[in-house]
Amino acid sequence: MLKKAKLQVEEDPTITAELLLKRIGDFDALIVRGRTKVTAAALDAASHLKVVARSGVGLDNIDLEAAKKRSIKVISTPAAPTTSVAELTIGLMLNVLRKISYADRTIKEGRWVKNELIGSELKSKTVGIIGAAGRIGMEVARIAVQGFGSTVLGYDVIDLSEKARQVGFTVTNLDDLLRQSDIISIHVPYLPATHHLVNRNFLEKTKQGAVIVNASRGDIIDGQALLESIKVGQIAGAGLDVFHKEPPVDEWEKSLTQLPNVVCTAHIGAQTTECQRLESVQIAEQLIQLFQ
Repeated sequence: MLKKAKLQVEEDPTITAELLLKRIGDFDALIVRGRTKVTAAALDAASHLKVVARSGVGLDNIDLEAAKKRSIKVISTPAAPTTSVAELTIGLMLNVLRKISYADRTIKEGRWVKNELIGSELKSKTVGIIGAAGRIGMEVARIAVQGFGSTVLGYDVIDLSEKARQVGFTVTNLDDLLRQSDIISIHVPYLPATHHLVNRNFLEKTKQGAVIVNASRGDIIDGQALLESIKVGQIAGAGLDVFHKEPPVDEWEKSLTQLPNVVCTAHIGAQTTECQRLESVQIAEQLIQLFQ
């Protein structure tokens, strides 16, 4: 699409931070996904840069203040991953409740542990969604309510009462959500205000035996506190698509990922062919419009 619009395109999905610093001055626009860090130093070297395009939702890999100071526009595709991330979130819930990964692993090890595989139905659960006003949180709520018949509680810092009425879930405060929810799903952006939102105090308020699901950003959860909470049985399990470091390297995080009641995926929320295509098309459309 970009080439057809007569834009000159260079593609380098393996570019390093060092090479980006050397090359960024050649470009009017930079397209990145989550891996590439667009730092203040990189933007300082970007003498011609007019726009940074993030193919995806989160902008935590881009120094937004530095871009603003330099009048560099930042665009993204916040709507594109909605279905993919929401479906993965539901998949993580089902996986933890039905012990699917554990069952698969034991079968492949030649063990038949059917008596260890008593699970639970999602229909019988109360699902608490933190960040329910956002696109992904709202879609998770819709699937849980309309697809599975779950009871859903939603919390957000902005008013979502009308949307909740349309979808069919209840808006509540955070403390009541933690106290009543069997599953707590995190759907907030990573900001200074949400760093370690899920901490020891948060986890102590949860319903005994609750499950935590996070397909947002790793550091929204204090992973060491989550590890301790699972070990003592306050939290029954977790489904995690995101981590403090990716891939995990700290010993505490490796210990968390190796627990049999923790299901892990490698930050694949948006890793579907449909989502990747939609993100690409939306970024291309925005850039073509800007330059035309």
